[in-house]
Amino acid sequence: MSGYTKEMIKEMLGTAWLDRDNIPETGNQIRRRIGQEIRDGIRPKKVFPSAESRAKLPNFDENGKYIYPENAGFNYMDKIDPNSQWKVKVS
Repeated sequence: MSGYTKEMIKEMLGTAWLDRDNIPETGNQIRRRIGQEIRDGIRPKKVFPSAESRAKLPNFDENGKYIYPENAGFNYMDKIDPNSQWKVKVS
């Protein structure tokens, strides 16, 4: 039989050899596990504030939309071309 054995590869790789019993979770595996825990009732589902509850806060209007402060945002055309004739306010 020609080629390398598993032990020879492990010796060549040294610390780069992956121990299959001790591999950390990838991001996708974490998201899948958390989603499954939420569906199984192990983990509580995140509750976001409703428009009605946001409407009671000082920075929101009666529909729950955020009210931007005066002079908030920036002029997009000033960022890319300060001498442009088009003035578009982005907030």
